[in-house]
Amino acid sequence: MKRLDKIRKKKTRIALGLMSGTSVDGIDAVLAEISGRGLRTGARILAFETHPFEPPMKRRILKLFSAGAEEICEMNFILGELLADAALKLMCRTGTPPGEVDFIGSHGQTLYHLSGHPRRKNSTLQIGEGAVIAARTGVVTVCDFRPADISAGGTGAPLVPYADYLLFRKKGKVRALLNLGGIANVTVLPGKLEEVMAFDTGPANMVIDSLVRLRSRGRMKWDPEGRLAGRGRINEELLGDLMRHPYFQLSPPKSTGRELFGEEFAKDLWGKKRRLSLEDLLATATFFTAASIYRGFDDFIFPRFRVDEIFVSGGGVHNQTLMGFLRKVFGPIPIGPLNDLGIDGDAKEALAFALLADATLQGLPSNVPGATGAKRPAVLGKIVL
Repeated sequence: MKRLDKIRKKKTRIALGLMSGTSVDGIDAVLAEISGRGLRTGARILAFETHPFEPPMKRRILKLFSAGAEEICEMNFILGELLADAALKLMCRTGTPPGEVDFIGSHGQTLYHLSGHPRRKNSTLQIGEGAVIAARTGVVTVCDFRPADISAGGTGAPLVPYADYLLFRKKGKVRALLNLGGIANVTVLPGKLEEVMAFDTGPANMVIDSLVRLRSRGRMKWDPEGRLAGRGRINEELLGDLMRHPYFQLSPPKSTGRELFGEEFAKDLWGKKRRLSLEDLLATATFFTAASIYRGFDDFIFPRFRVDEIFVSGGGVHNQTLMGFLRKVFGPIPIGPLNDLGIDGDAKEALAFALLADATLQGLPSNVPGATGAKRPAVLGKIVL
């Protein structure tokens, strides 16, 4: 307890954030200096790196979404070891002894996320055992952030809006931060935290990547820079079918994931449209991502806010075809990479969980009820000594 009290009293804290997203590409690790408290908290990235999963491990993780209890149980600890290893490698590369790191914030790997289901209770499961991370590194670890929001009546997602507000709000402007991971999510930043709006718009890279893997029988993992999609033609009939997915009709707060837009969705799409070339299928799926994002804005954001600018982060920012489609559908609203604001967009989500862990150790709530639908603010995460 004295150790936690000492961390709380420090004017600046050295934190390490860990994140593995829905695309299951690897573990992002960020080392950051955090200063201030509450809404005056700021952060500076000291180092960032990504540790890709080896192909057999990635396949094993992807199979977890329909695995039995024994496999999930074991993988919880295996992923804990991998997360701890990523943290230790970053410390080693930067010459930072574990004793100089005040805490680790680890999101872990989402296995399943249920929200807004008419016959199911909101629930979520992230694995990557925090006790393993704390034991291997010797550093206080905060993990398992989402259940506290669900227990407060929320959907458990999105949680990044708190960090977005701390880092990127700008007086006199309404900014939208669009993250293109496996799933696309947006945070709208007006002047006040209680006015922040955030939700998952639908798929980003998940459907595109799954189609590439299916068509190439695993030889290719994604469409580099969207080059294949850029050579294809959009199939309007298929696009119309995709845009009728019931998820897009749901009002925020809402979140989604592999449960709706994962491998089964892609297999169904591939099975129905085998007559299309891979290029045409990817062009349609890529435009589907852009169109579903715009629909989220048009239905739920534009009626409330005049958005001045959009900044994009996540793996999708490197897909030039997708970025071109986004600029086309959003017209005059300027769209640029988050890096233009001085923070590496690839590091943003790992940094966000370092900031969430900092709030937890300060005893401060870090969910945004307007984004998750929670009935009250909640202190998130579990602290492992």
